[in-house]
Amino acid sequence: MISAEEYYCYTGVFFVSGCSPGVFGVETDPVEIRELMEGDSVVLDTKCITKLQKDDEIVWTFGSNVIATIKANNPLLYDTDDARFKDKLQINDQTGDLTIRNTRTTHSGFYEVKITNITHISISHFSQKVYLHFVTVLDAIPTKVSVTTGESAILQHNIADIHIYDVIEWKFEDGETPIAQINKQNSKNPSYNETDERFRDRLQLDQTGSLTIKNTRTTDSGLYKLQVQGTNIPTKHRKFRVTVDESGLSTGIIVLICVCVIALILVVVGICCRKRSRQGQY
Repeated sequence: MISAEEYYCYTGVFFVSGCSPGVFGVETDPVEIRELMEGDSVVLDTKCITKLQKDDEIVWTFGSNVIATIKANNPLLYDTDDARFKDKLQINDQTGDLTIRNTRTTHSGFYEVKITNITHISISHFSQKVYLHFVTVLDAIPTKVSVTTGESAILQHNIADIHIYDVIEWKFEDGETPIAQINKQNSKNPSYNETDERFRDRLQLDQTGSLTIKNTRTTDSGLYKLQVQGTNIPTKHRKFRVTVDESGLSTGIIVLICVCVIALILVVVGICCRKRSRQGQY
């Protein structure tokens, strides 16, 4: 997990941590990391505030852009030059929490909130809290995997550091019960939903979280959902759209062949008609 200190070092901004009388300082917490899918909403909270006081000031920034403020109990929303936040932001005037609705991948990045109590500002004392959120918005389009019946379908994700996660679960379509899972708090051995006859003895889940469907059937076609969850670590999600075609020629190839045959027939008929037309002229 990235700490606030590391973030400021990376961006070239430095501060004196802690806040005591006679010292200019900023109180910070570790970066909160959030991961979600496109279209989801996310609430970035101010953590310590249950109700803003009249002298509190809130400033939310995305990168170098100020996107929301509350000053003198007056909430204001802003946008970036590319209008990526148009009609998507909402700020809670009681707590300062920022909501981003209907997210897109372009909303991925660092969000910083600075909370200042101006009544504590003097020559010798500056009271300010800084909280950082790192948001990753994933493309909602599932990864496509196509195989023919009898082949193995390998659903391989791109999640790093899978070993730190406690629970790995795979679900099929809208099923509530995982078809395969590993709960590393209890065991490193995967378990499978043996009551689901569709996949009996045909699933293999390895320690990386990748799922293999052996000896595939057309009934295996559909949406597969991966969820990985760890203690004090954001839950991560992935989706795979699996298509299993009948062995032999695929539907696309059969359609292409039919179109070519029809086109050839039309060409032959056209040639015959022209020949008969010329013979009739003589």
